[in-house]
Formats: sequence, C-alpha cells, structure tokens
Amino acid sequence: MAELSPAELLKKIKSGELSRAYYIYGKDIVTVENASKAVLKKHLGKNWESEVTKLNGSELDVSALCDMLEMCPMFSEWNAVLINDLNAEELLADDLKTLTKAIADLPDYTLLVVNITGFDVKKGKKTMTQKNKKLADSISKIGVVCECGLKTVPVLVKSITDKAQKLGCSISKKAAEMLVESCHSDSMVIENELEKLCAYRENDEIRPEDIEELVAVSIETDAFRLSRAIASYNPSGAMEILNRLIQKKEEPVSIINAVSMSFLDLYRARTAMAANKRAADVIEDFGYAGRQFAVDNAFRDSRRISIESLRKCIQLLRNADRSLKNTGAIPTLILEKTVTEMLMAVRRK
Repeated sequence: MAELSPAELLKKIKSGELSRAYYIYGKDIVTVENASKAVLKKHLGKNWESEVTKLNGSELDVSALCDMLEMCPMFSEWNAVLINDLNAEELLADDLKTLTKAIADLPDYTLLVVNITGFDVKKGKKTMTQKNKKLADSISKIGVVCECGLKTVPVLVKSITDKAQKLGCSISKKAAEMLVESCHSDSMVIENELEKLCAYRENDEIRPEDIEELVAVSIETDAFRLSRAIASYNPSGAMEILNRLIQKKEEPVSIINAVSMSFLDLYRARTAMAANKRAADVIEDFGYAGRQFAVDNAFRDSRRISIESLRKCIQLLRNADRSLKNTGAIPTLILEKTVTEMLMAVRRK
C-alpha cells in the first residue's frame, strides 16, 4: 500500500478499511499520537488502552516480540501491540531480518502499530535511513505507512481557533498566526501554550499581548521577527526587537547567527522566484523537510526586498560575526550598527 497522509489514513479507518499493521511517523508529534490513537480506537473500541500491549522500542527484545505477535487473543478480537520509537538502525541485521519476516507472516488476528515520536527516521534528509526504510517497507506490504508532516499556517490557525472555542475562549486570526509563529508551527508546543492561554483568559478572548506575555519565545522566533522588520523597512520595530533580545541577555553571536539564517531563507526564496522556481523546489534543494513554514514565510517576505539588498545584508551579518569573534568592540554597539546598516541597505533598494 502507498504511503498515506494523516487525512487519508483517517478517511480509510472511518470507512472501515482496516489493516493489520501501521507505521506512523513525522515531524508533527501531536498528529502522530492522534493518528495512532485513532487507529487503535477504531480496531479495539473506546477502551483501547486496556486492550493493547505497549512496548518501548529502545528496550525491544525482537525474539520476545515475535512470540508476542503470534499470541492468539483470549478475550478480544485483536492481539494488539503498540511499539513506540522503534529505531531499526539500532537493531542487529539478523534481528531486523527476523522482525521483517514476522511482519510478513503476521497473523490475521494481530494488530501491530509502530509509531515514532522521539527521533527523526530521516535524520534531516529527504528519505528514511536504510534500516528504518526496510522496516517501514515491510509494514507497507501488508498495511499502512503514514507520515505526519508539519501543518501549514492556515491549517494550524483553524485548529487553534477551533480548540480555543472548545475550551471556552476566542482568538483572532492575527493572534492565532502570532501563536503559530512563536511556536515554530510545532503542534505539540502550540497545544500546550494554547491550553495555558485559555486557562489564563477563562472564557474570554486571547489577545496578542497575552501571547507576548505568556508564551516563551525562542531566539529563532525573535530573529525571524527582527529579519522581517528589517526586510519591510520598519526601523522602530527592528530596534524594539533587538533591544528585547539584548535585555534577555541573548549571546550576541547567537543573535547574529539566527538573523543570518533568516536572511539566508529570504535570499534563497528571492533567487528561486527570480529563476521561476517554487517553494517545493527550495524545500527539496536545501533540505527544508519539516520546515515548510520557514520557506513559505520567506517567499512571502522576500518580495519586499531586492536581491542586491539581501546580498548586502548577508555581507553585513558576516562582518558582524567576525567583529564579535575577533575584536574587542562592545557587542551591543556591533549589533545596533549592523541592524542600522541593514535598514539603510534595504531603504536604498
């Protein structure tokens, strides 16, 4: 069976098209967990947690697992086994061969769900590592493989507004987008932060200032906002964000590095547009798997700035990095001077 998206997987199980084996993985951990629960609940019913044997993939005894997969259920329809974080790369070649054979011979009454929430089966690359692919392929021959990639911003915004409503609160589209940006499109982080915001607001509207006050913002998020302010020539906004980073006592080199990454995103997007390339091309060519939001944002924001201005800004950031590492100049002055010069470069576009 071909690899399915989470939506396709849910559609199949809702229609009653069930399989005996599932391999569910991806960057969106919340969706991985929800998809796994949906599969188990559909097969085993609402009390599925008491009907499934849960195993830790990092402590797996392959021989014992194979015996377990052969066990006939005594009081239920399925012999259900859930294995979390089974990294096939850590298995001996003989153990992997034994496991894939057991999967190929899986009894009709056995349900096997392998879900990955604690590591990247692709190790940042386009495809799975060799052994993990072999395991996933063995499951795909008799069941389903589902990758849960990060959701797009519009999908996350709708999810946020829907959940806020269920929790008795409301949130504007602008505030929801701000929450997505602050959490780097990570569904698990968004869910945790939204619950905290709803508890704080208690049946009232969640405002942008609530997010600024309560949501822990990473240096990457502030660096993205700083880059966006510079690219759109917003001097007051850029200096306000820079001062916030300085007040938080972030390392100056870390600030420059984070802003440099954002400007490289902008440069790649701008040059891609000039060559009639799409966001998908940039994602594939530069290894942005799982970070589509960064590319989408770069395509949106880079339209405001010329390629020449972007090149100048990247040069200024490089010079700042060298100055911070090799001179005795005051770091704060280097940061302020660099941001000012970048704003001038953008203004002259």
